[in-house]
Amino acid sequence: MKSILFLLSGNAIKIASAHNLDLQNCEIIKLDEKELSKPIKMVALIKQYSGFNIYFGTIENRFQRFQTFIKIYLFLTLTFNGSIIDECGNKNKFNIIKFLFFEIPLLFIEFLYSAILVIYYHFKVYWLKWKYTKN
Repeated sequence: MKSILFLLSGNAIKIASAHNLDLQNCEIIKLDEKELSKPIKMVALIKQYSGFNIYFGTIENRFQRFQTFIKIYLFLTLTFNGSIIDECGNKNKFNIIKFLFFEIPLLFIEFLYSAILVIYYHFKVYWLKWKYTKN
Protein backbone atom coordinates (compact mmCIF):
# COMPACT_ATOMS: atom_id res chain seq x y z
CA MET A 1 0.00 0.00 0.00
CA LYS A 2 1.28 3.44 -0.88
CA SER A 3 2.30 5.73 1.97
CA ILE A 4 2.19 9.48 2.39
CA LEU A 5 4.71 11.20 4.64
CA PHE A 6 3.76 14.70 5.71
CA LEU A 7 7.17 15.98 6.74
CA LEU A 8 6.79 18.57 9.51
CA SER A 9 10.43 18.68 10.54
CA GLY A 10 13.48 16.51 10.28
CA ASN A 11 15.06 14.41 7.58
CA ALA A 12 12.79 12.17 5.52
CA ILE A 13 15.55 9.61 4.91
CA LYS A 14 16.27 9.23 8.64
CA ILE A 15 12.56 8.93 9.42
CA ALA A 16 12.04 6.35 6.67
CA SER A 17 15.01 4.25 7.75
CA ALA A 18 13.94 4.35 11.42
CA HIS A 19 10.50 2.97 10.47
CA ASN A 20 11.44 0.74 7.51
CA LEU A 21 9.44 2.83 5.04
CA ASP A 22 10.11 2.25 1.38
CA LEU A 23 10.85 5.70 -0.06
CA GLN A 24 10.15 4.37 -3.56
CA ASN A 25 6.57 3.66 -2.51
CA CYS A 26 6.18 6.76 -0.35
CA GLU A 27 5.20 10.27 -1.39
CA ILE A 28 6.77 13.00 0.74
CA ILE A 29 4.91 16.27 1.26
CA LYS A 30 6.76 19.00 3.14
CA LEU A 31 4.51 20.91 5.57
CA ASP A 32 5.27 23.82 7.81
CA GLU A 33 4.02 23.38 11.38
CA LYS A 34 2.01 26.59 10.93
CA GLU A 35 -0.12 24.81 8.34
CA LEU A 36 -1.37 22.48 11.10
CA SER A 37 -3.30 25.44 12.52
CA LYS A 38 -5.43 25.62 9.35
CA PRO A 39 -8.03 22.89 9.86
CA ILE A 40 -9.89 23.25 6.58
CA LYS A 41 -6.69 22.99 4.57
CA MET A 42 -5.39 20.04 6.60
CA VAL A 43 -8.65 18.07 6.42
CA ALA A 44 -8.82 18.63 2.65
CA LEU A 45 -5.18 17.54 2.27
CA ILE A 46 -5.68 14.36 4.30
CA LYS A 47 -8.94 13.53 2.45
CA GLN A 48 -7.05 13.84 -0.82
CA TYR A 49 -4.93 10.87 0.28
CA SER A 50 -7.63 8.69 1.84
CA GLY A 51 -6.88 5.00 1.52
CA PHE A 52 -3.14 5.56 1.96
CA ASN A 53 -1.00 4.97 5.02
CA ILE A 54 -0.57 8.48 6.37
CA TYR A 55 2.48 9.43 8.43
CA PHE A 56 3.41 12.74 9.97
CA GLY A 57 7.18 12.90 10.33
CA THR A 58 9.08 14.98 12.86
CA ILE A 59 12.49 15.08 14.51
CA GLU A 60 11.24 14.00 17.95
CA ASN A 61 7.68 13.10 18.95
CA ARG A 62 8.09 14.46 22.46
CA PHE A 63 8.55 17.97 21.07
CA GLN A 64 5.66 17.90 18.57
CA ARG A 65 3.00 20.12 20.13
CA PHE A 66 0.24 19.53 17.56
CA GLN A 67 -0.21 15.78 18.07
CA THR A 68 -3.76 16.06 19.36
CA PHE A 69 -4.75 18.32 16.48
CA ILE A 70 -3.20 15.93 13.97
CA LYS A 71 -5.31 13.15 15.48
CA ILE A 72 -8.40 15.36 15.33
CA TYR A 73 -7.78 15.89 11.61
CA LEU A 74 -7.36 12.14 11.10
CA PHE A 75 -10.61 11.52 13.00
CA LEU A 76 -12.52 14.15 10.99
CA THR A 77 -11.41 12.56 7.73
CA LEU A 78 -12.24 9.05 9.01
CA THR A 79 -8.64 8.02 8.37
CA PHE A 80 -7.74 5.56 11.07
CA ASN A 81 -4.43 4.36 9.62
CA GLY A 82 -2.33 7.40 10.52
CA SER A 83 0.73 7.75 12.70
CA ILE A 84 3.11 10.39 13.96
CA ILE A 85 6.66 9.12 13.55
CA ASP A 86 10.09 10.54 14.30
CA GLU A 87 13.76 10.07 13.47
CA CYS A 88 14.41 8.09 16.68
CA GLY A 89 12.03 5.30 15.73
CA ASN A 90 9.17 6.39 18.00
CA LYS A 91 5.67 5.97 16.64
CA ASN A 92 2.44 7.48 17.97
CA LYS A 93 -0.25 5.51 16.16
CA PHE A 94 -3.78 6.84 15.91
CA ASN A 95 -6.05 4.73 18.11
CA ILE A 96 -9.75 5.64 18.08
CA ILE A 97 -10.42 4.35 21.62
CA LYS A 98 -7.47 6.22 23.14
CA PHE A 99 -8.39 9.30 21.16
CA LEU A 100 -12.07 9.41 22.17
CA PHE A 101 -11.71 8.37 25.81
CA PHE A 102 -8.34 9.86 26.77
CA GLU A 103 -7.05 12.62 24.50
CA ILE A 104 -10.31 14.46 23.78
CA PRO A 105 -11.34 14.56 27.48
CA LEU A 106 -7.85 15.81 28.40
CA LEU A 107 -8.10 18.52 25.75
CA PHE A 108 -11.50 19.53 27.12
CA ILE A 109 -10.18 19.64 30.71
CA GLU A 110 -7.21 21.74 29.58
CA PHE A 111 -9.54 24.14 27.77
CA LEU A 112 -11.87 24.37 30.78
CA TYR A 113 -9.02 24.93 33.23
CA SER A 114 -7.49 27.61 31.00
CA ALA A 115 -10.85 29.40 30.73
CA ILE A 116 -11.29 29.34 34.51
CA LEU A 117 -7.80 30.78 35.01
CA VAL A 118 -8.38 33.54 32.48
CA ILE A 119 -11.68 34.53 34.10
CA TYR A 120 -10.23 34.36 37.62
CA TYR A 121 -7.20 36.50 36.85
CA HIS A 122 -9.26 38.92 34.80
CA PHE A 123 -11.30 39.75 37.91
CA LYS A 124 -8.28 39.59 40.21
CA VAL A 125 -6.37 42.16 38.15
CA TYR A 126 -9.32 44.56 38.26
CA TRP A 127 -9.72 43.98 42.00
CA LEU A 128 -5.98 44.62 42.62
CA LYS A 129 -6.12 47.72 40.44
CA TRP A 130 -9.11 48.98 42.43
CA LYS A 131 -7.43 48.11 45.75
CA TYR A 132 -4.21 49.98 45.03
CA THR A 133 -5.74 52.98 43.27
CA LYS A 134 -8.67 53.73 45.58
CA ASN A 135 -6.66 56.17 47.68
